Amino acid sequence: MDQMDRRADDRRQDHDTAAVVSEALACQRAFGNDAAQRFLKMRGVEGEVAQQALLDNYDRRKQIRRTSAMAAN
Repeated sequence: MDQMDRRADDRRQDHDTAAVVSEALACQRAFGNDAAQRFLKMRGVEGEVAQQALLDNYDRRKQIRRTSAMAAN
């Protein structure tokens, strides 16, 4: 396996993981954090990666709301 094949494999996995995380975020909005974490675990995304994916998105949304509120004032 050369370096180009390895990069292609990594990218495919990242896209697949990104799609799973996107679905988990929708699950989080609909059913809560526990359901989203269980969803990620069933799809093979576990531990710190799963927690950071869900927490980072929440923190980003919260920051956007703060910025929007400050700009409106």
